[in-house]
Amino acid sequence: MQISKIQLNNIQNLNYQNNIQNNKKSEAPISQPLKYAEIPLNYQFGALVNFKGGSEFFDPNRTMPHIDYEEYKAMNENTKIRFRKRYLNFDKDPYIDKQELVDSKFLYMPLRTERTMNEFLKTASIYNRYKDQPIICLGRSPKWFLNASLWMNGGINDYKFVAFSKYWYRPDYREGVKRYEDKGPTEKEVVAYRKYLKRIQADPMTIVKHMHETGQKTVITDYICSGKGATSFLEVMGEYAKDQGVLEEFSKSIQIVGIGSMEYMEDLHPDADEIDIPKVHMPPVLKPYEKNIKQEYYDMDYIMFREMLLNQNTNECRSTYYPHEAWTVYKPDQFKTGLIKDMKKVKEVRAQLKGFDQISHFTPAMYDYRNLLNFWILDNLNQRGMLKPNHKSKM
Repeated sequence: MQISKIQLNNIQNLNYQNNIQNNKKSEAPISQPLKYAEIPLNYQFGALVNFKGGSEFFDPNRTMPHIDYEEYKAMNENTKIRFRKRYLNFDKDPYIDKQELVDSKFLYMPLRTERTMNEFLKTASIYNRYKDQPIICLGRSPKWFLNASLWMNGGINDYKFVAFSKYWYRPDYREGVKRYEDKGPTEKEVVAYRKYLKRIQADPMTIVKHMHETGQKTVITDYICSGKGATSFLEVMGEYAKDQGVLEEFSKSIQIVGIGSMEYMEDLHPDADEIDIPKVHMPPVLKPYEKNIKQEYYDMDYIMFREMLLNQNTNECRSTYYPHEAWTVYKPDQFKTGLIKDMKKVKEVRAQLKGFDQISHFTPAMYDYRNLLNFWILDNLNQRGMLKPNHKSKM
């Protein structure tokens, strides 16, 4: 497939002309490496969060309240106007410490233009066509799109988040992907991860059972570039299905829905004449059943892709970092790590916060960022007449 580059300099902001110059100053070329702000280990503000009932502990050092569907529906118009102004002027807000953000290249909020919001909602609406199927969100990348579909008229009613980080497969010119033995999980880690999958009912046997009872395949969705992360996950699932005695049935019970940016792929490979559509390569355990597993890929707008996926503030602010080194350390449905990637530090944080069943370790700025983005998506759906009249938040 021959693709052309989007000319970033030609993009016009139709609705927010007063903000575009600030945005350009804040943006850095995509080819530059991502930079992260240091988050102190003993950071206390906003560290404790109670997710029971969907409400967060409100720390006075935070400037934004928890905002989900119910909170948005309860807002009056004056409150909405105030939050809209705060969203558009986030980079100038003196009450938010920008040093607490994890990506210093994106000090502004995403989706401020009509164009990027339309593109975001277009990608989110992709999931509406799978509303009658179980959906597994693999890792954090598709979460904002799935959340928007949850809130959207005609959208999905639920999805299951399955934490999974890192990979031990790498792209290979001849084989598609190649396994690096020293990068993979230990037997003890795999046992722990299988317990997690079974506890949240995302294990192969549960997926096969649902297929037998309803005829509905389970959608596994992820951001796809090389597909190495999804390949690593499917190895875990395939080996688990094999041990459960349902490997072939499992292959017939899943399909893969990938999202990504072909323009981004072109930037990664500037010398390539053509770019192949990204796909997930099957690990050896599932290779004999590859034809059973349907794959679909949806391309998204490059500018919106940058703001919602390359922007680590957006990509991380609802995340749980869960590489295989963490599978024996904590439960990802109860502990949101933010960007703490050192397992020793994670253990220290857990010890400090002992007694809390469900905890999070984000800075106040990242809480504010997340809740403002929640508001912005809900508000734009509402102004377009696309917001569900009734919905119960499940996040």
